[in-house]
Amino acid sequence: MSANINTALLIAAPMLQDYLVDKDGTPMAAGTITCYHDNNRTTLKNWYYQSGKPGNYTYVPLPNPLTLSGAGTICDINGVDTIPFFYPYDETDETKKDPYYITIVNHAQTNQITRANFPFLGNIRNNATSAGVNNLIVNNGFWRNIQPNYPNFSFTSVNLNTVTNLVVSPSQHDGFSMPDVQFFKSNKTANDNLTFMPFLASTTTVISNYVTPEYYINHQCTSAGTGENYKYYQFPIALHLQNLANQPFTFSIQAQNAGGTAAGQNVIDIRLLTFTGTGTSSPATVSIGTITLNPEWSSYTITDVFPDIVGLTLGNGQDDAFYIQIQMPLNLVCDINFTKPSIYLTSTTIPANEFQTYDYVNSIISSPRTGDIRISFNPFYNSTNKWCLGWLPMNNGTIGNASSNATTRQNPDVWQLYNMLWSFAQPYDTGSNFNAIAQIYSSAGAATNYGSTAIADFNANKQLALTQAMGNVLMGTVPISAIIGGSYTQGITFTNSGGKMVVNATNGTFFFVGQPITFVALTGSLPTGIVANAVYYVTNLNIPALTFNIATTYANALAGTPVVAYSAPSGTFEVRTNTTGVSIGEHAHTQLLNELVDHTHDPLSPGTGYINSIAAGGTANLSAPPGVISTLTTGSVTRTGSQTPFNITQSGTFYNMFIKL
Repeated sequence: MSANINTALLIAAPMLQDYLVDKDGTPMAAGTITCYHDNNRTTLKNWYYQSGKPGNYTYVPLPNPLTLSGAGTICDINGVDTIPFFYPYDETDETKKDPYYITIVNHAQTNQITRANFPFLGNIRNNATSAGVNNLIVNNGFWRNIQPNYPNFSFTSVNLNTVTNLVVSPSQHDGFSMPDVQFFKSNKTANDNLTFMPFLASTTTVISNYVTPEYYINHQCTSAGTGENYKYYQFPIALHLQNLANQPFTFSIQAQNAGGTAAGQNVIDIRLLTFTGTGTSSPATVSIGTITLNPEWSSYTITDVFPDIVGLTLGNGQDDAFYIQIQMPLNLVCDINFTKPSIYLTSTTIPANEFQTYDYVNSIISSPRTGDIRISFNPFYNSTNKWCLGWLPMNNGTIGNASSNATTRQNPDVWQLYNMLWSFAQPYDTGSNFNAIAQIYSSAGAATNYGSTAIADFNANKQLALTQAMGNVLMGTVPISAIIGGSYTQGITFTNSGGKMVVNATNGTFFFVGQPITFVALTGSLPTGIVANAVYYVTNLNIPALTFNIATTYANALAGTPVVAYSAPSGTFEVRTNTTGVSIGEHAHTQLLNELVDHTHDPLSPGTGYINSIAAGGTANLSAPPGVISTLTTGSVTRTGSQTPFNITQSGTFYNMFIKL
């Protein structure tokens, strides 16, 4: 079993073979070598020998004391001649020098050789600095995490009992199908809690000569689960496997066992995921090493090599990537603290005091993400290649793979945006080749229904429409998960009025005619003909009564043409408003009769000579026509106007709009 030390700091004996002789030059057969700490010359200190094969060497402690061979040479536990490796550092804190004090006696136990402060390190600052070595795990101090903790406040744990996957802290994200720091577990049988704890102010660092980060993760399992296959925190390392294949690396972490000491309760497993991309079968994760944690904060390192990817099938979405996983004890209660997980592309010295500034972390975690919108005067779009530096013009076109015939961009690099739009719009698919958010098309351009998964549609060469943006005013809303009750999402009931479906709301303040809405059944079933999550529009709104009808199109809503089919539903229902991506409004509008202001036409008009009243005692001179005067039963005020649509577009300025791949 490999030693739990930073093997990059081992120092090999300088000779190809150590041949020891006593004071008179005779081979020191059956002599004894004993290694101690130089600063504590009664406490034994490990020394090591190399085993394994190229790319996977391990370093195993030699016997201590060790008996020399009959020829006076150093042999391993199998009696094979070997070269010793020395580790002149503290095994729990590699930044501290800890040289050897070595004694050698002959077979008669007579002292022959003594070596102090061995091997000599001079003024080497150990591995406190290492120019050019960068940590590939971004935000390993968990800034801007899911739990907003503040000094002098109690810290509420994030309950992990009801989830099997949760993003807990931002990290790398561009191009990754599993971005940021995420927690995964195979089932919900255990009581797990996560708390991001700040390190308390202190005059000393938590681990000597190491930078103390702002936060550490405290993972507690207070009730052991059953049948758990995995439970880990996952960190993105690098997009595209080919970049790091066959490269040596060193993993390091600062951690502490804060709880039980029963078998396995203080052991974490560091695992490497070679993800070959969405829609493919990735190789099983492999353990690069287990770490038995000390009750005090300690630094641990593991050296390994990223695997070869020859023979692997990569996904068409180009989201293949390496991830590191820190697995918690399975089916056991535990209390584990850890921070600063790091990956360095080196098998030698790594920096102990590596620190990521907040500006550096922010430049990555706050950089534009897939689906972000950019408004710019800069026309940096390349019309030949249909490319604008990782952004696409929001030109009401479509996206898809290289064989999709998409109009805005047809390239594998659109996969993350395709997947996001598909996942959001798919619930609004009506099943009748129509989607109000993002219509999907065959490669021939025919409107069609959504398939079983986003990657299936992507691989089937389907085009997906971008949301409608050309000439449209941006209107504010929030994701459904961020709506906080009230009028934006509320319980409703359905009733029947003259064969027309009536929605009875609890608060009508934020409703307006033409507003896009969707319905969901919390229990039971929606009325026949109403599709869950399909987009409808408010019409015939009666705010005082908190009632309205629903229309299937925006035009029908303005015209007051409602859905008339109705069947009495049973259950509890919710209406949601202002769905992201829905387009409403029109540039020009022909006024409808029901949109006119309520008014009358006064028959009086100055200068007509019409008399509508006679003063008391007065007279009126009337001239009788030749025939009989009859009461008029028809007639109209003189008609004017042409019903030409009028401009209702608000004044504005056009800018270029782009969406992030």
